[in-house]
Amino acid sequence: MSKKPIIGITVAHCTEELKTFPRGFYVESICKAGGQPLLIPPVRNEEDAYEILSLMNGLVLTGGGDIAPLVLAEQPKKGIGECFPERDLGELLLAKLALQLELPVLGICRGIQVLAVAAGGKIYQDIPSEYPQALEHKQKAPRENTWHEVELLTSKLSRIVGETKIQVNSLHHQAVASLPKGFIKSAVSADGIIEGIEKSDSAFCVGVQWHPEVLAGEEHSQKLFRGFVDSCKEHFLLS
Repeated sequence: MSKKPIIGITVAHCTEELKTFPRGFYVESICKAGGQPLLIPPVRNEEDAYEILSLMNGLVLTGGGDIAPLVLAEQPKKGIGECFPERDLGELLLAKLALQLELPVLGICRGIQVLAVAAGGKIYQDIPSEYPQALEHKQKAPRENTWHEVELLTSKLSRIVGETKIQVNSLHHQAVASLPKGFIKSAVSADGIIEGIEKSDSAFCVGVQWHPEVLAGEEHSQKLFRGFVDSCKEHFLLS
């Protein structure tokens, strides 16, 4: 019997985890795509991060609260929300090491921002304050509903999904402001906010600003998770 690739899914410490959406949707999406999910609580140092990732064939950076200004080496700006630096530091350690190890990575919502910061990019602490011409990106409908359209640019993401425009949900007020070196913009909303990024020379290193794990009925969400898990399978066979 062939083994499934083991895919780590980041989770918050208890305080935040109880306030944010359960990780069950991430687990279910990975399982349906053919992976074996394993939840990862915040790591505390590089050694722990390496030991954890050495067991993995892929990494999912999940959604959650804001990234702390301290971690961004910035002063807090108007509109910043609740932060959990312990989680920030742990996920940044995992993301940086995953990039070094060329481990397949999928960043979702907060995860796209963690991926960008780990690679040297910048984010908006608060879209309404820093980018006032933006759409409302914190939707006023349940998260399983779509909220606005996203244009997919020429990229791995667009090739996996097979479409140029898709409808997505939107549950954020932070976003990628500037791309890290070696990354391209793969998706944008009508107001110009970055909705997708990916590392150009990577087998799979993709971040999306929406929550595909909740849009299980959408074909583009299913294709994204299958594409990610397929890349993890290849990494598993090579390791």
